[in-house]
Amino acid sequence: DCHFPGLIDDVRLFQRPVSAEEVQQMFRQRPIVKSRWNFEETTPGTPSGTPDSSVEKNDLTLRGAAELGMGWVDSGGLQLNGTSGYAETSKMPVDTSTSFTMTAWAQAAALPEHDMTVLSAGGAKRSALEVRYRPDPADPNGPGSWQLTLPDRDDAAATVKQLSSSEFYDVRLWNHITVVYDGFAKEARLYVNGALQEVACNDADGDGEPDQAGCQDLIAWAEDVLTFKATGSLRIGRTQSTGTGQYFAGSIDDVWFFQGALNDSQIRYLFEGLVDIPTEVPDGS
Repeated sequence: DCHFPGLIDDVRLFQRPVSAEEVQQMFRQRPIVKSRWNFEETTPGTPSGTPDSSVEKNDLTLRGAAELGMGWVDSGGLQLNGTSGYAETSKMPVDTSTSFTMTAWAQAAALPEHDMTVLSAGGAKRSALEVRYRPDPADPNGPGSWQLTLPDRDDAAATVKQLSSSEFYDVRLWNHITVVYDGFAKEARLYVNGALQEVACNDADGDGEPDQAGCQDLIAWAEDVLTFKATGSLRIGRTQSTGTGQYFAGSIDDVWFFQGALNDSQIRYLFEGLVDIPTEVPDGS
């Protein structure tokens, strides 16, 4: 006998042929809200926390000097001092080895001189997901870039996919960051303010080399991306490392996690809507 070494789920039998559209719909996972933190109120205790608005009730704990203050969506937001403040969950809101979406608003208190982490998803040996702001070493006073890091396994020698986007005006203004990982297509995308940066160098002769020497494509998506399942906590405002932690100095607001990949219309909805957004999957039409 041959036995299958793995997991089998959601088996369906039909008494009729199914169309290509039906197969595609079954293949792609419908997004589900797994956590949303509005930062509008605190929960009691020492240390204090802030509630998860979703049915999962995966509340955040405020660490260091993290506190609630002015935000961007509605009124409240998470205030971080850049040296000790962050927030974390007791469990990961999503399975990062399959399709997921993360969105957050972030605003730096000043022009950063070093990397600052918006959030990280912990593994045993390294982060499964990191979103950060990175200054441009060639132009410290320039806009810098938002970056996404996704390793393919929980190991120091993992192959790492890193995406970046410089398509925004100023890190000291509120910026909307969205990470989409499509596990079926093995594709990752990094949106900033509802847009996916796609600026390719000219290659008129088609030889694979840019016409202008030194030109680099600015494309915030990648194919053939593999991820692993984060087993630790989600940290907002710092990395998982015990060193400097790349603490975020500024404000973070309205953080969402979905199991499943949102489409462009849903991402634009979360970017454009600022008041009384219901905690549910946006309409994708």
